[in-house]
Amino acid sequence: MYADTLPLSDELREAHDRALKKIVRPGPSWTGAERRAMVESARSATNCSYCAARKSALSPSHVSGEHEDATDLPAVVVDAIHRIRTDPGRLTRSWFDEVTAAIGQPAYVELVSVVNTSVIIDTLHSALDQPLPSLPEAEPGDPTQAATGDVVDAGAWVPITRAARDMADTGLPAVPNILRAMGLVPEAVALFFSTFRPHYSLKDIKLSISQAQAELVASRVSAWNECFY
Repeated sequence: MYADTLPLSDELREAHDRALKKIVRPGPSWTGAERRAMVESARSATNCSYCAARKSALSPSHVSGEHEDATDLPAVVVDAIHRIRTDPGRLTRSWFDEVTAAIGQPAYVELVSVVNTSVIIDTLHSALDQPLPSLPEAEPGDPTQAATGDVVDAGAWVPITRAARDMADTGLPAVPNILRAMGLVPEAVALFFSTFRPHYSLKDIKLSISQAQAELVASRVSAWNECFY
């Protein structure tokens, strides 16, 4: 997936390879083919002129048009993927309610996990001037209909993982909200964080910078990328 000459850990390389293989398997609400198409749609979004026009507009609703997308996913799903990929900072509760009314909250959480996992992989490839990795062929089968997680309504848009508010030695909650956010779909949590963890740690980071410096870089990059969370 990555050139052997790049200074990337085996842990990261293996995590990204596993993630792509997991993405094309059936998930709780979507088939492997649909999940694979979500990644294709997310990649199309980065060159979609309609998305670019909405991004530059005062409000996305001020622009009309159609997405440049070659997948067979339903229009509401394509629009959700393109919005999440290109303009996440301006997602609204009313937009979320429309999407989840059409596909359901568990399907939405799974979609978010698949799309954002692919973003982790694709952005690193682009940053390193590497071609985007080819997607494995989708595995056959129906959605698994796996049970939802143990969640609680804590005022977020979706129910989040039920967890005690114990504090860790980092001074942050032992189970931070970012980990709880996709708790409605445990498979979504596992997919995203198994891909994300090799990139970042709250302590004992394997880099020649301090934890405080790592937090500064992470915060600045998040702000620059208009991270909704």
